[in-house]
Amino acid sequence: MKVVVIGNGMVGQKFCEKLLSKGIPDLQLTVFGEETLAAYDRVHLSSYFAGKTVEDLTLQPVKWYEENGIDLRLGDPVQEVDRLKKR
Repeated sequence: MKVVVIGNGMVGQKFCEKLLSKGIPDLQLTVFGEETLAAYDRVHLSSYFAGKTVEDLTLQPVKWYEENGIDLRLGDPVQEVDRLKKR
């Protein structure tokens, strides 16, 4: 099964976690994120100015995506979706 997630925000990242927990065999998961950072906690972003680091706010590090076989494409905004051609 091939799944493409457009958006690597908090919801996209949580979706990946939930999908992985299903144990779907032969899952091919690709995630596109416009930002160059992996998903981070936007709700508590202001705490960055109080001393939290980028790592503190990161929901899952890039290594987590790699370890789970997720093709994470950061800094790669989706411009168009063609559902008929599946691309």
